[in-house]
Amino acid sequence: MNKNLLALFIFLSPILTLSAQKERPTVGRPLDIPAVFAGNFGELRPDHFHSGLDFKTQGRTGLPIRAIDNGYVSRCIVSPWGFGRAVYIVHPETGLTSVYGHLESFASKIDDIVRDAQYQNETFSIDLDFEPDEIPVKRGEIIGLSGNAGSSGGPHLHMDIRDTTTGDALDPMEFYRQYVNDNVAPEVRQIGLYPVPDKGIVDGSTTGTALTPSDFSKGFTAWGKVMPGINAYDRMSGTNNIYGVKYLTLLVDGKQVYKRTIDRFSFDSTRAVNTLAYYPDVARSGRWMMTTYVPPTKPLGNMIATEGDGSVDINEERVYKMEFILEDEMGNKTRRSFNVSGKKSPIPTTIGKGSLLNFDGEHSYNNEGVKARLPKGVLYDNTYFKIDVEPTAEYASVLATIGDYLVPLAGDIQIEIPILNDTIADKSKYYLGRVSGNRCSAVDAIYENGVMKGSVSRFGQYAVSVDKTPPSIASMTNKKTAPGFLKYRITDRQSGIDNYYCEIDGQFALFEHDGKTSSISFKMDPKRFKHGVDHRLKITVTDACGNVTVHSTKFHW
Repeated sequence: MNKNLLALFIFLSPILTLSAQKERPTVGRPLDIPAVFAGNFGELRPDHFHSGLDFKTQGRTGLPIRAIDNGYVSRCIVSPWGFGRAVYIVHPETGLTSVYGHLESFASKIDDIVRDAQYQNETFSIDLDFEPDEIPVKRGEIIGLSGNAGSSGGPHLHMDIRDTTTGDALDPMEFYRQYVNDNVAPEVRQIGLYPVPDKGIVDGSTTGTALTPSDFSKGFTAWGKVMPGINAYDRMSGTNNIYGVKYLTLLVDGKQVYKRTIDRFSFDSTRAVNTLAYYPDVARSGRWMMTTYVPPTKPLGNMIATEGDGSVDINEERVYKMEFILEDEMGNKTRRSFNVSGKKSPIPTTIGKGSLLNFDGEHSYNNEGVKARLPKGVLYDNTYFKIDVEPTAEYASVLATIGDYLVPLAGDIQIEIPILNDTIADKSKYYLGRVSGNRCSAVDAIYENGVMKGSVSRFGQYAVSVDKTPPSIASMTNKKTAPGFLKYRITDRQSGIDNYYCEIDGQFALFEHDGKTSSISFKMDPKRFKHGVDHRLKITVTDACGNVTVHSTKFHW
């Protein structure tokens, strides 16, 4: 070694050693109760990774939520969906940002600011950013109470830990493992083997197959390129919940050909969760059969280390010994072996429907006026594509099947569907919807010269419908309701609720909206409304096609 390089190495060695040994920052606990989880980081969910830990709150709401470190509130969100009510705290000393979702309420110093902004803007849904000196918080300080707001399936605290600089989501379990007692290894439910289209065959089929534990010893027969898959979950001590698997490795004849680690991800690439599984199963039944195949776009970058594209070439008539290794953050490990017997067989050529699109191109299509534009980067892999049109009396347009719903997309495509017999004077009554069974769910779109133009994130069936029916408003207030508490259900069966506006005695009233129950509610505030007198309530609800329903009533409080 060159003397100068040797001297530099000796000088840097202590620094490099210290850097390698540096542990993650120590953070506090967000709850005062034992850490038990309803969900973990990186779980595979439709179109996204789960971005944090779901802390159980013993089936209760109203538990104190504490800041995990010193910092400042950088953002607050209030929404009927998603995180519901959420606080973002930046921690400058560690370079981390923590996020606390589904809160029942904010601490008063936060709530006063948020509520003033809601009244000033006359809206429940709001997204506020703050400067570092506006709302400072200390480690352990109560920032709110736990709840069940937004798209929550039950009372819990959702907490993210993010890299402040990049915005990437980090695995919070790496910060909280000292609080967790877990000696339960991941559980394997199925093992699958799928042929790479036009390049392989499995058990004489071009669609692949899956085995349950009682059949694992049977193994598979295959020829050509195949994608091993596994349906598995992690488990933890003291709870029956199931979780995502953090580490997944595949060995073929003792050699590692695939390793996946879910310890961080960018929100820009979260839709690529769909590439980690055999997507036709996800689309058809919601089953996440995780496979080793990596599409040519490699959308998840450093999350995966693989030989080639992760498929296995069965090109010899012998037994290939394969083994999946699954491991959690605590080091609990499961190994599951299976065999694939090479059996030389002709590989059928798939006759795809439509044109074969190159994944790295931009594509435009038109069939009877139904148009689709696929921007560059929206495809993960080469894909067959076509547009089918079908006359129907149910809609104001043809029923258009755009692409194959079994193929995932990395982003939005633009579609256009012309209206047949465009005779409605009020064009706002048209809406573009995704058709599933008897339901036509509105998507973002505009009317332009007899055509509905919109952006959609999935292939599937779409049509133009007409909505002239106003929303419904129904009282949920009864004799058992606490005095001064008002609650109503607001629904719309077609284009969906666009907005609502509530007034009491002619003044804006901040009714909270719970999307999952389609309800709005309000607790009378003596600071804003006089107590002990009659009041008049007016609720105005507007759907996405501009249809309006107004409900007025008197009440005493």
